[in-house]
Amino acid sequence: MNSNQITILKSGSIYFFYRPKSKSKEEVQRFFVVLSSQAKKYHVLVIGKKQLPVETKDKYFLFVKAVKNSKAELLETLKEEKHRVGKGETIDPVAHCLAEGKFIIAKHGNHAHFIYQITKPPQLKEVQQEFNLRKEDDYLINVKNPHTETPAGVGLGEKQKANYPQNLQEKFASYRFIPFDPVDFLDYPGTELLLINKSKKNLTEREEQLKKCLIEIKTIDLVEEFAKITTPEAISPLKEN
Repeated sequence: MNSNQITILKSGSIYFFYRPKSKSKEEVQRFFVVLSSQAKKYHVLVIGKKQLPVETKDKYFLFVKAVKNSKAELLETLKEEKHRVGKGETIDPVAHCLAEGKFIIAKHGNHAHFIYQITKPPQLKEVQQEFNLRKEDDYLINVKNPHTETPAGVGLGEKQKANYPQNLQEKFASYRFIPFDPVDFLDYPGTELLLINKSKKNLTEREEQLKKCLIEIKTIDLVEEFAKITTPEAISPLKEN
């Protein structure tokens, strides 16, 4: 593939949410994003570090928690959640929407990009910045082979991992990670993904093509592609502070 060529794999609306802890509304229990496309599916992806990667960090794991087939199903997952704990009950507070916008997953050379633009709120405040949200950002994105081992305490347990059909599993060959292509992986709960800040110095020193990408991707006109994406539908009030 021509290193200047970019292929749009998926695009649509993106929503950033967090759910506070039940005993402390100031603490974060879970940070997650919801991806929605014209297919009207809602993919719920949980981000492990409870914030997006920054330049000083190497990479963050996230995983597909659920796939919802309607807005009504999605809204159910955002409500308060009750859990039995011994003889008592604990309540997880309702999830709060931090921001909404548009996203593109694109293939460029031998890697894939996850690019987003926030449309609301117009100006990011402290509550959004605490999760390392920016008005727009671009990450490399890989998918993990569920058949490879991971260190104890890292990633999902064996029973939680995705079980892919043969045509998808064969994409990995013997690799632990591959670029996120095709995006059909999103349709399988338990899919583990890796978000990498593409500005990491050690990455660009190891990968010559990625070093070129930092220059070339800026010249690729994605304005028209983002313009094709319809304005995100409001699914939950935005968190103001």
